[in-house]
Amino acid sequence: MTIATGLLAASGLLLSACGTGDDQPDPSATTTAPPTAAPAPTASDEPAIESAEDLVGEWSDPAAEWTVTFSADGTFSEDFQGNEGFRTGTYEVEDGIVSLVGGDGNTDNGEIEGEGIVFRLGTLTRS
Repeated sequence: MTIATGLLAASGLLLSACGTGDDQPDPSATTTAPPTAAPAPTASDEPAIESAEDLVGEWSDPAAEWTVTFSADGTFSEDFQGNEGFRTGTYEVEDGIVSLVGGDGNTDNGEIEGEGIVFRLGTLTRS
């Protein structure tokens, strides 16, 4: 009798492993992972330049041979390919854009990306 009971139990296990044949998971058997929290922002996620005061100092792009000096009074001076004081004017920062308004009537806009400012001419980083 013990052999028959063992065979009967084994066949029951095999049949339960086969399921219902509809290839659908048993809803009571599925589990869901708990929601994960979004990672906390790191210092690199936050913009390094938020206002005009953050620009004060010398910024350059050695590949373009271009340096811009931002002064606390809102003015700038550009040195370009060895020409010191090549261009001067005022600057402002608004909505992630740095605008260089030259005394020559031209305005160049650069987009703040991390710790740099991307202009058409090149990317300025703090010197």
